[in-house]
Amino acid sequence: TLASANLLPNQSPQSHLPRLRVALSLLVFAAAIFRSEVALLLATTGLHLLLTRQLTIPQLVRPFLIAFAVALAVSVPLDSYFWQKPLWPELWGFYYNAVLGSSSNWGVSPWHYYFSSALPRLLVNPLTFALLIPLALAQPATSRSAAGLVVPPLLFVAIYSLQPHKEARFIFYAVPPLTAAAAQGAHFIFARRAKSALYALASLLLAASVLAALAASTGMLLLSSLNYPGGDALRQLHALVAASPAASSVTTVHTDVLSCMTGVTLFTQNRVGLPKNPHSRALETSLQQQDSSSSSSPSGTTDPILAFDKTEDKSILSDPGFWSRFDYVLAEDPASVKGGQWETAGVVQGYAGIEVLKPGSATMSVAGDEETGESNILGRGLVVKRVRDFVRGMTGGWWVGPRMEPRIRIMKRAKDVGGAGARIVSS
Repeated sequence: TLASANLLPNQSPQSHLPRLRVALSLLVFAAAIFRSEVALLLATTGLHLLLTRQLTIPQLVRPFLIAFAVALAVSVPLDSYFWQKPLWPELWGFYYNAVLGSSSNWGVSPWHYYFSSALPRLLVNPLTFALLIPLALAQPATSRSAAGLVVPPLLFVAIYSLQPHKEARFIFYAVPPLTAAAAQGAHFIFARRAKSALYALASLLLAASVLAALAASTGMLLLSSLNYPGGDALRQLHALVAASPAASSVTTVHTDVLSCMTGVTLFTQNRVGLPKNPHSRALETSLQQQDSSSSSSPSGTTDPILAFDKTEDKSILSDPGFWSRFDYVLAEDPASVKGGQWETAGVVQGYAGIEVLKPGSATMSVAGDEETGESNILGRGLVVKRVRDFVRGMTGGWWVGPRMEPRIRIMKRAKDVGGAGARIVSS
């Protein structure tokens, strides 16, 4: 966003070149330190600046080299320290995903996905591409600046579409400049609203489209929140352990791939700042302090600690003995848990599309089997169920809303474990 702002024309010609240098430097920092795909946007932006003669090659290369050297000086030593080996993470990520093509393991999309699905959903307002950007490009007063905002990001998206694995988050960087170009078209219409009835009507249409886009974005945000059953399951696990009778100071948990992909992160695991390694000296000190404080407390109870395992190796997961160390398991498929006796303490559902229900029709959302514990819905799935039942009761059976289906099972060892007031660490 800041880089795009510095690419806009300025009233002072003397500041134009310094602003371009700042924009390029920001893009270099973003690409070298945070996201390697920004390098492609940097390339398309630099190419556009050269072709439009806003910069010469020496004027382009100098800020690039300086910013690149500083970015490497920041990223490589710091990340090498944390990874305990020489590493430039963004170069390794680019090699792994783009050169080796490993990103395709996470799914592929058609070449047109970004233009036909991702960008329309990110920009939301249909007038952006249908009216506002073409208008900004067509007007002599804004055509040059609009082209600078539109051409580089669209070229970036077009080239990035060659990558088989596609996600909307990979092209977030195209949204600010495209929105700025659309704003130029909107300003052209709104500034002339008093000149004719047509411009006045178009201004009202613009205002209505903004409100409609806000409503649509809010609805999409609510639906998107249903796409993270792993985080929802972790929150429910916190509550389950806190409500269980104390049996151990450390409760061990295994989380599968889907759980980790959809919200089980270090930010949600380590709720009170304990070390990630449950065997560390700091954690032992913490446990000793708990023991000493609990011995002097009337209840004599301590807060349990949750230690997480995220093993993915199938040969290890197929060993029944592997599962004997865990008290809880977050699993997409209960059959993947090979050893011991387990019960389903709860089921966390995830978004599975939109359903339209008429009076008398049964919901397509999977209810589950009571005997296996599948009917014990927890978290956001339970909230959706209650809202759906309430709305159908008020509308005589009608419902248009999210359809939910089981995603993560919270499996609990048949032996009761846990304790109150869970504190979280990760192994």
